[in-house]
Amino acid sequence: MNSVRPTMNRARRAGRRLSTALLLSLVGVAAAAGCRKPPPDEVVYTGQGAGPGVAQPPGSGGSTPEPSTGSGSTSTTAASSAIATTAGAGGAGSASGAGGAGGGEPVPGDVCPPVPVAEGPFSKAKLITAAADCALNRACEFEAQARALHESAAALARGPGEPSAAAARDAWLAAMTVWQEAELFRFGPAASSTQPGGQDLRDQIYSWPLVSRCKVDEQIVSRAYAQPSFSSSLINGRGLAAFEYLVFYGGGDNACTQFSPINANRTWAALSAGELAQRKADYAAAAAADVLAQAGALARAWAPEAGSFREKLTRAGQGSPVFATEQDALNAVSDAMFYIEKELKDWKLGRPLGFTEDCVTPTCPEALESRFALASAAHLKANLRGFRRLFQGCGEGGEGVGFDDWLRAAGSADLADRMLQALSGAQSAVDALDLPLEQALSTDRAKVESVYTAVKALTDLLKTEFVSALNLELPQSSEGDND
Repeated sequence: MNSVRPTMNRARRAGRRLSTALLLSLVGVAAAAGCRKPPPDEVVYTGQGAGPGVAQPPGSGGSTPEPSTGSGSTSTTAASSAIATTAGAGGAGSASGAGGAGGGEPVPGDVCPPVPVAEGPFSKAKLITAAADCALNRACEFEAQARALHESAAALARGPGEPSAAAARDAWLAAMTVWQEAELFRFGPAASSTQPGGQDLRDQIYSWPLVSRCKVDEQIVSRAYAQPSFSSSLINGRGLAAFEYLVFYGGGDNACTQFSPINANRTWAALSAGELAQRKADYAAAAAADVLAQAGALARAWAPEAGSFREKLTRAGQGSPVFATEQDALNAVSDAMFYIEKELKDWKLGRPLGFTEDCVTPTCPEALESRFALASAAHLKANLRGFRRLFQGCGEGGEGVGFDDWLRAAGSADLADRMLQALSGAQSAVDALDLPLEQALSTDRAKVESVYTAVKALTDLLKTEFVSALNLELPQSSEGDND
């Protein structure tokens, strides 16, 4: 194309470099420590009388809870309900749903309008609008799932036990199915505050890979989850990742070192099995309420009304206070697509496979994304579906305007076809995993490597021919990356 490449605002670029460098340094240190030796956060301390130090499979529920002796579970549930009520008021896509969608299937978003499918010749304005409408749809659908998650968690807090725990696990799986697609829409309010229109909402909802088991364990003991300040506490002890650990891990041990106050002072060991189960349930309810509040904020930020980010994005080049040109807006949207290059290929696959410098052993299974829920492969599938929504179209079967249409309009139809073929190849490679990724990593490594190779075939096209053909900027996270 002959259009002139727009120059990104220097302050925004500097902010992006700082944010990326900080995140990579934090994650890199943790991952490196995890592969050289168990990091402080993952040193399992069983303690005298603390219960078995072995993770139990999902559905086992651990030992049978004793009657709760803890105080405050009622107030915690009430506080969670209050937060959820506030979050849902006026939020786009507010919906009520029964907690625990069977088999982890999403609750139908009956209040979320379908994504419009534009007709006629391609234009950048249509592509920007399609991306905005798809982001709005994903945010709306996720809020509905977050509401169902909160309801199931509140039920678990009222009555800890296997039936309510199973419902909470199903609700989490359903919510994550939608969220992992929404991960590809990390532009605007979901993006870092260093990015155009960014509000850091993604990290407030799901902070992986910044996750700390020990932080959660310490807050189980301190009951920090019951405090008004919980929603502003460190993200590594909140959100969907903390919820997963709380409801999927059935062991009675903690992940802190012997020097942590909960072990040094024996406050963890003092918790009975029943009290521990009740506190985990109360914590899960508080985490779910916080997720619902953030989901409501994300949906409202995309709402089709004056002053919303959707309006600022779709008005790019027409008086938008955020995007001076359409190309600026498309750079922001295309940057989000590189999630499959950094997070999916490098972090979700490369690190566990030992392909990154911060893993110095043959494999680093502790770097897997959802090892308690055994849902890592399901997340990969959802990520690739999210990529297809942006690249090909958000409607059924890839209908609608996507970046492939822009490539065809720019005379690069062959590249569009090759990228779609590579995308289908990556999806087929993930589908071919016969075992959970957590198990296949050790027993069928070749298939996991084939997933990595298939994804790399797509990302190689994305960061070379794709950005060149459309005169897009390469994200800071991918500059200088030659793998």
